[in-house]
Amino acid sequence: MKKHKYPNKITSVLTSLLGRRFAFYTISLSVIVALIISTAFIYYNYHSEINNLKKELTQVENSFKDSLSLNLWQMNMDALNIIANSLLADKDITYVKLLDEKGNILIKKGKKAAKNIIKRSIPIYYRPKTGTKSIYLGKLEYIATTKEVYKKIEQIIITTVISIFIFFLIFSLLILYIYWDSTVKYLLIIKEYANKLRIKGYKKEIGELMLDRPTDGKNKKTDELDELVDTINEMHHEVVEKYKAIEYQSLHDSLTGLPNRRMLHNLIKEKVKQCKTSNGYSVLIDIDLDHFKVLNESMGHTIGDKILCEVATRLKDTCNHQFQPARISGDEFLVLCNNIISSKKRARDIAQNFSKELLSAISQAIAIGDNHFKITACLGISVFNSEANHDTVAKQADNALHHAKSKGPGHISVFKPSMQQYIDRRLQIEQLLGKIIEKDLLSIYYQPKYNAQKKICSAEALVRLTDDSGNIISPAEFIPILEETGAIIKVGDYIIEKVFAFIHKYKNDFKKSGLQSIAINVSPTQYSAKGFADKVISLAKKFDIDPRSIILEITEEVVAGNIDNVIDVMQQLTKYGFKFSIDDFGTGYSSLRYLKNLPLGELKIDKSFIDEITTDSRANALVKTVIDMARNFKLDIVAEGVESESQFNILTQYKCELYQGYLFSKPLPEDDFLSKIHSNKA
Repeated sequence: MKKHKYPNKITSVLTSLLGRRFAFYTISLSVIVALIISTAFIYYNYHSEINNLKKELTQVENSFKDSLSLNLWQMNMDALNIIANSLLADKDITYVKLLDEKGNILIKKGKKAAKNIIKRSIPIYYRPKTGTKSIYLGKLEYIATTKEVYKKIEQIIITTVISIFIFFLIFSLLILYIYWDSTVKYLLIIKEYANKLRIKGYKKEIGELMLDRPTDGKNKKTDELDELVDTINEMHHEVVEKYKAIEYQSLHDSLTGLPNRRMLHNLIKEKVKQCKTSNGYSVLIDIDLDHFKVLNESMGHTIGDKILCEVATRLKDTCNHQFQPARISGDEFLVLCNNIISSKKRARDIAQNFSKELLSAISQAIAIGDNHFKITACLGISVFNSEANHDTVAKQADNALHHAKSKGPGHISVFKPSMQQYIDRRLQIEQLLGKIIEKDLLSIYYQPKYNAQKKICSAEALVRLTDDSGNIISPAEFIPILEETGAIIKVGDYIIEKVFAFIHKYKNDFKKSGLQSIAINVSPTQYSAKGFADKVISLAKKFDIDPRSIILEITEEVVAGNIDNVIDVMQQLTKYGFKFSIDDFGTGYSSLRYLKNLPLGELKIDKSFIDEITTDSRANALVKTVIDMARNFKLDIVAEGVESESQFNILTQYKCELYQGYLFSKPLPEDDFLSKIHSNKA
């Protein structure tokens, strides 16, 4: 493993705050120690020189003492003056004074110094030879200067003190060198390594930190610095792993492991750049599972998560390496083409063909425990090149998806500019739906059902939404939005309550007219909502509704998810007395198994088949087959969308029982419907 280079100058110790601090402390300590030693040395030499001076003065005193005593005894003033002059001849003595026994000054010579002096006073005695006691004759006083001593001390300071300071400066530099060689240069490497981690982050591996330091011969750690390096490497490794985990989590969906919205948007940005470089096109596909929210709420989030994981697995298997799938929200996925395609038409064809493969893979039954689920999806396609940006691409795919969902489950749409108008319209409706109950914007219309004698025997409740300007919005526009947003549950309950209230209010009118039942459309989301059956039964009790007079219409789409759950709800309501009708038969997931297992009382033939009954022999034959099959299942048969006498005549020949369409009546407001049934004769 590559080892780090070290700084090759001791001055590098000063590049770090710790180094400068250590240098300051070291030099400061050296200066203080040098000052203390220098002061002690000067003090010692000063007192030594003073003591030497005093010794010299004592020797001088001793040399003159006997002569001074004798001449003072004899009062030989000439000799005494000579002695005084001899004393002043000494370089250190500046003043001499001789006094007699009474303190009278006999001789006074020299000048008194103001400072740096030593005063001496010597008593003078005379001892006769006969051995009598010594006789006090007076005293000698003199002053000696220490000027010469200070000169010597100054010389010592200049030489010795400077030497001491030079010594400690060299000593400090030596300590700094040792500190640099043993610590600082390694700390600088650690600091440089830490800066690389801070600046480069952990997106790139920069290797472990290694210091070329001496060991104990067994390649073991030598001190705490090596332990620090090991700790840093361990922390680096741990942080790198955690960074990778966090980065992965920030770019991937935690449930399915697929890339999330953030990562896919980054990929779209790169793909747009590639389109510019290659002058080509790419594809983004937006996928939304049909009625997954209903399934998730009815079966629980655990089942819902397993379904999402299975869908994610199927997307990955189908995409292989040609497309990159991602999950961007609850049941919404995006699929990005990995390749750049030469032409827009070819990109469009590839996208449509691949979307069909995706639909096929998703729609395969999913087995989870004892339950089997059939999932469908809608897909929106955006074909883009370098002229788009990632936000535009995603928005176009989303617009195409909404367009596909407006056409029903299992549809695919390719984005067109005109779809933006649809989105704007959708946003307008969404805002209106937010206040649908508060402002009572829903109206109930009733379309009569006629028997073969053209008498009203039943009716279907249909909802109409009125905007703020009084314009009526078709259910085909707002019902799918209610389904997608989940608001259909609350609004659906509100519709049932309004119909029940209407029936309760005009119960006698209905009885007199011979009206047997009213059908109410119930969405797949409502059927899957928790407690739906209990709510319907509770409302029937509240408004004193005979459940046998209510037909709940379901579409084949209701049973596409979890048929067992749907059957449980239907049986609970059937047991109470409600009837069920399967609406738009033949347009969805038609299966004889549904007719066999579901507690149905009525089957409605979709208008699309009735429209062609007079012009298409196959449509004619299909309608006849459905009617015969329904009769064999003992189901009432309703033909929807009957608009001509010729259609009515054919249907009566096939023994269809009930008819609904503009040939007889369009959907009517409550008052008009009441007028209509009043003219009806049972």
